[in-house]
Amino acid sequence: FIQIEKLIFDHINSIYLDKIVKHLIHLPKLHTLIPSPIDYILNSTIIFTQVFCLKKLKYCKLTYRVKDNKNVLPIDFDQYEQSSIEYLIINSPFQYESFQKLFIYLSKLRHSSINYLFGSNHSQIDFYPIHLKDLNYIFFDLHSIHFHQFEELIKNFFHHIKVLRISTFNDSSYSHTKQWKELISSSMPNLHIFDMNNSYTSAMHRFLYLYLSGQFRSKFWKKKQWFFLSSI
Repeated sequence: FIQIEKLIFDHINSIYLDKIVKHLIHLPKLHTLIPSPIDYILNSTIIFTQVFCLKKLKYCKLTYRVKDNKNVLPIDFDQYEQSSIEYLIINSPFQYESFQKLFIYLSKLRHSSINYLFGSNHSQIDFYPIHLKDLNYIFFDLHSIHFHQFEELIKNFFHHIKVLRISTFNDSSYSHTKQWKELISSSMPNLHIFDMNNSYTSAMHRFLYLYLSGQFRSKFWKKKQWFFLSSI
């Protein structure tokens, strides 16, 4: 099996996955790993630690289940070597507070996608900048993360991105055009594609969106051909 380049573990018990991943360091050509444990994960730190130890890995797509998003533990590990991962897709709940720990070991990252990025409406984290010069694509599905918190991520980690795709739910804090224009102009000079999907359910959120969305039709947005989707 020494020639294996890609491994997919679908619906595997996490106990077995843990034992298998420990031996993957002996596969010198392994560049793609897609693990998907079938049982609930209590601490995702274990998965990230093992994956980051694979020195030739370029693409990783993680899918794990948790019983309660609110009780997901933030990742917490100390790894002294940089990961080789360039494409990281997390199809599971991931805490806003964990970004610093995650990115400090991903200097080669090019593409980051998280399908359930969540925080607290009152979370205030003091991030410090990490230079990710190769990171040019991000997609985040945001939950309980207000614009000022998302702004901190952009300023500290995503200065070089070219493609930004986000989705929000019942959060009008992302609908103010002035703050977006300032953030893009000051912190995302290379941005070419901006795709934001705002979903709303209540009448009040619908009213706010209809009122604020008109501001995104100015020359600034039309010139760049950026668009927004809303589902009421």
